[in-house]
Amino acid sequence: MAIPLQEDEYKVSVSAKNITLLEFFQRIKRQTGLRFTYINDEIHDQQRLTKIDFKNKPLAEVLQVILTPKGFSWVILDKAVVVKKSEVIRQSLLPADDPKVIQDTTIDIMGRVISQSGEPVAAATIQVSGGIAGTASDNDGRFRLKGISPKSVITVTSVGFESEKIYVGKHTNLLITLKEAVSTLDETIVIAYGVTTRRTGIGNVSTVKSKDIEKQPVNNPLLALQGRVAGLMITQSTGLPGTGLVVRIQGQNSIRRGNDPLYIIDGIPFTPQLLPTNTRLMGASGGPSVLSDVQGTGNPLNFINPSDIESIDVLKDAEATAIYGSRAANGAILITTKKGKAGTTTVTLNVKQGIGKVASRLDVLNTQQYLAMRREAKLNDNAAVLSTDYDINGLWDTTRHTDWQKELIGNWSRYTDAQAAISGGNANTQFSVSTTYHRETSVFQNDFTDKKGALHLSLKNSSDDKRFNFQLTTNYLVDNNIVPTSDFTSMSIALAPNAPALFNADGSYNWAFNAAGVSTWGTAGNPAAQLLNTTRMKTANFLSNAVLGYTILSNLELKASIGFNDLRTKEVTLLPFGALSPDQHPNRTRMSLLNDGQIRTWIAEPQVTYRVGLGQHKIDVLGGLTFQENKSDYAAYTASGFRTDVIMEDVKSAASVIPSQSFIWTYRYNAVFGRINYSFDEKYLINLSVRRDGSSRFGAINRFNNFGSVGIGWIFSNEDWLLNIIPFVSYGKFRGSYGISGNDQLGEYQYLNLYNPPTNVGVPYQGSTGLVPASLPNPYLEWEKTKKLQLGLDLGVLKDRIVVGFTYYRNQSSNQLLPYALPLMTGYSSVFTNLPAEVRNTGFEGSFTSTNIQSKNFRWSTSLNITKQANKLVSFPEIENSSLASALQVGESISLNKVYQFAGVDAQTGTYQFVDAKGNLTNAPVFGQDQIVFVNTLPTIYGGLQNTFKYKSIELDFLFQFIKRNALNYRRGVNPGSFNRNQPVTVLSRWQKEGDETDIQRFNSNASLNTPFGRANTSNDAYADASFARLKNVQLSWTLPKAWLGRLHISSCQLYLQGQNLITITGYKGLDPESLSNNLLPPLKVYTFGLMVNL
Repeated sequence: MAIPLQEDEYKVSVSAKNITLLEFFQRIKRQTGLRFTYINDEIHDQQRLTKIDFKNKPLAEVLQVILTPKGFSWVILDKAVVVKKSEVIRQSLLPADDPKVIQDTTIDIMGRVISQSGEPVAAATIQVSGGIAGTASDNDGRFRLKGISPKSVITVTSVGFESEKIYVGKHTNLLITLKEAVSTLDETIVIAYGVTTRRTGIGNVSTVKSKDIEKQPVNNPLLALQGRVAGLMITQSTGLPGTGLVVRIQGQNSIRRGNDPLYIIDGIPFTPQLLPTNTRLMGASGGPSVLSDVQGTGNPLNFINPSDIESIDVLKDAEATAIYGSRAANGAILITTKKGKAGTTTVTLNVKQGIGKVASRLDVLNTQQYLAMRREAKLNDNAAVLSTDYDINGLWDTTRHTDWQKELIGNWSRYTDAQAAISGGNANTQFSVSTTYHRETSVFQNDFTDKKGALHLSLKNSSDDKRFNFQLTTNYLVDNNIVPTSDFTSMSIALAPNAPALFNADGSYNWAFNAAGVSTWGTAGNPAAQLLNTTRMKTANFLSNAVLGYTILSNLELKASIGFNDLRTKEVTLLPFGALSPDQHPNRTRMSLLNDGQIRTWIAEPQVTYRVGLGQHKIDVLGGLTFQENKSDYAAYTASGFRTDVIMEDVKSAASVIPSQSFIWTYRYNAVFGRINYSFDEKYLINLSVRRDGSSRFGAINRFNNFGSVGIGWIFSNEDWLLNIIPFVSYGKFRGSYGISGNDQLGEYQYLNLYNPPTNVGVPYQGSTGLVPASLPNPYLEWEKTKKLQLGLDLGVLKDRIVVGFTYYRNQSSNQLLPYALPLMTGYSSVFTNLPAEVRNTGFEGSFTSTNIQSKNFRWSTSLNITKQANKLVSFPEIENSSLASALQVGESISLNKVYQFAGVDAQTGTYQFVDAKGNLTNAPVFGQDQIVFVNTLPTIYGGLQNTFKYKSIELDFLFQFIKRNALNYRRGVNPGSFNRNQPVTVLSRWQKEGDETDIQRFNSNASLNTPFGRANTSNDAYADASFARLKNVQLSWTLPKAWLGRLHISSCQLYLQGQNLITITGYKGLDPESLSNNLLPPLKVYTFGLMVNL
């Protein structure tokens, strides 16, 4: 919308509470003499203005703050303010003059570009149609054009806004209001050190907004990305709060080192992995990384509050990531938290409550089947029933049946999330403050709970002339997570169905003693007593970033970004006597495992930005420096010999305290970077990025390296001649990029000669502990390098109602950081070095969004993304002489497994048999020699399908996630026939007599067939299709009519139901096709009900 302004723009002062719009109009009229013209029904239906306070403010700014949020636009014409619904005023405003009466002369015009919230829009392009004249708005949104014909039409465009066309006429001073973009092509995308849109950007970037994050009951923001981003694969390790996540962008580039992406939260790099932990319960997050092969379980992004996030942007190609240098060799994930916006102060309350349950169960043997298996195994082995065969010798009740999956992991978890937020501000100052309480329990017995409290603060201020800008963002989260030391999932599957009850009639633990007073539960103990073994993890995460900017000239800005992160963890694991059978007390001791860790990161990045528009040419130049330091402190102790269970957290009460591990690591990183973005006539785009990195992880010889990228784009839909050929295409762009980035995720001090203090030294010689060599130095270590080539096509059809995107990527990584095997005589097993191996990742990404139906009361939209990927070890000279010869094969995927060739079950003996390297049948193939078959477990296709239906105030949104891959299955169980180990029902098709043809060997009780069983589980037959399609997320919401809320002074109110992991369609033989583990709790099925109110 464009508003002609007078040279002496009106200034007004209004301060009032609880007044109507009509009363507001009257006060403006008394001060300015302007009359208001409007449609009565549109104005009378509006709710009262609760509180307004303007002092000597421009009238345009006041009207912007009051009317825009209510859906009105306005224009000042002939001493009148015409107020109408936005779509009406847009059609009636232009042209404002009759071209027939305008003299054919030239005029100078000036103006200001603002958003609907009244904020200036900097760097907006103002282009005169049909000519070469053009300019860009400065940081205050102001611009000038000289020598313009009054008959001209100017077009205003800016990132994240819809374009606006304005007929000049006689108006020489314009206020131009841009509407936020509705098309997915015009949504704002956060990139490295800036923003862009899919329409004008060249890089391969995907964005997930807060509206999609908020639909999912997740405790980690990364979980909200599953199935929503092409080229991004996220695997959840467990169903426990705080679970580990494996995150891969466009495959695995490094064979053995870090493959984690770079995480940037409000400009601050965030660690991809945690320090070592006592418990392995939470599952891993990726492979070896910056923690020198030592990593904790869980994921650090669990300590970022999802409800504080405005958007998550995934940067995939070199054009998007090269300016981050070596830190983003595996892509980058940028998290932007919520900021305040100018306008009326808004208070938001959001509360949801829910429950969760294990989504699937494994079908195992019942008591009769289990006992028959055990007895058959004894007969097969010609073995007697022993006194320790409690399950079949009569000591355990053979008529008893317990569903251990229901007993141990069958409870309902509880989910609570409560948020409160307040935001608002004026043209100069905006603020946002929010707080969140989050609580989750587990499906295990006892009260294992994860509690979180979070605080988010954002403050932005600019001077009256908009030359100075300051922004402060702070996030703080505390987490207290209590978990058992054991995951009872594997126990719930393996326990014999006739195992004893957990408790006696009086509520005490049932140890099921035999005649000798020894518990028949074995070393694992009573599962209920094992719940007393607990780990308490306390975490505090502080993130703060300050950005200061000063505009020296209209298009030249200096900026400094300074950030700090402090992530502290404290973990205590208690192993009390209460968890042990009384017969074990004499030989055991109470034990506590304690550790404290801290990761501190600071970063400072001074930057300079210069923007210039010269007719049809537009150039943006960015330059900057990076200074970063990470410091990790960690200490772990084992305390034992406590007299009672109640004092086990008091270290001084222990008889023995032994340090088990400690380290202090410092990582420093410096860089200089630059980027040039050039566009001509909004058709032809070129981006150049360069960066010189310096990392303390390398020796002085190779400490610095250069990286860069080039990206090009052609928006062919802006070619007039092409639109005549394909008029149905409303938008089209070819894009491509090529660049080189490095990888320094190899751990600290690997280039140095490292030493460790000796352990188990009784009396140190002369009071000195001495040193033990730990590794050989290699000052010649170099960066892994990844060359990325990507080509893409983006199309908008039918006025962008359908938007599709295609991307081909080819990423080739070389100079792999790997251990090089050494002879035993050296005293070391290997030395860390660069080997000439090359890994290639290729793939196709496709995305599709469409507005299928759009009417007054009904809307249906669809979003689809799909990725097809492959990787290959392209070359590895002399691999046969390396320690990786048994694991890798040139020409094959690095995700392959070298396995034995399965040949079924010997019909005469009933044992598994295989084909050896010479082609002969054997039931004992040789490890390292007879693994002659390759099985690839890399997911080949994955993606997601989302649909949104909205009818009036009711909205239904659901997302399906799908993955195609092969994986190990649990069809064979684990050594069927052994004591106290239940099996899946698939083992019932076993061999029973000579001549039987089957693929399950005979039952065995004495471990004599463990070797062929183990070989079968590492054969090609052990792998099968593990593809699945999952109803990942569903939300059904209802927004209450405003007529119901007016008297309660409530702006809006929404009721909603949410579901996560509701339905899984798969043929996988195991507990869960995502986690692929029967030892860890699978992702839970979660239901929540919520209420969100805006005041």
